[in-house]
Amino acid sequence: MKPIGVVHVDLSDEEVKKAWSGVEGIVEVFPEYGEGLEGIEEFSHIILLTFLHKSVGEKRKVLRVRPRRLKRFGIRIDDIPLVGVFCTDSPHRPNPIGLSIVELIERNGRFLRVRGLDVFDGTPVLDIKAYTRDRCITGIREPWWVKVLEERIREKMGDVPPII
Repeated sequence: MKPIGVVHVDLSDEEVKKAWSGVEGIVEVFPEYGEGLEGIEEFSHIILLTFLHKSVGEKRKVLRVRPRRLKRFGIRIDDIPLVGVFCTDSPHRPNPIGLSIVELIERNGRFLRVRGLDVFDGTPVLDIKAYTRDRCITGIREPWWVKVLEERIREKMGDVPPII
């Protein structure tokens, strides 16, 4: 695969990790793919498929994880179940492909200003898709431990987005 663009974020990796609802940044689409953006500004949200380029070596062999970002809410790591990596959004996975749904704030030529990024500066973009109403899923099912952890977080933080 060949990247079609790159993400630019004016924050450190640690600042991005700590941002619960993501950060603002710019998606630069390379000149040879700019024509593919025609009409994208009419959508409120887009889907970014990215290559998680900092997940290398042993990180790509990880198959079971504890969603560690929950520790910041005072949840003990031992209270977080060890689950398969495919049950989480952990960047440590065999094929480090990221999927992010972000708000499209504005388009300026081949540069897209977005809100809600959860990737680092320099992250290669593999594809962009418009987020449309037919992609919205209702009536989802989640395991018991997600509900328990969300309730603990709500007690400390109020209403929060999905946790894993």
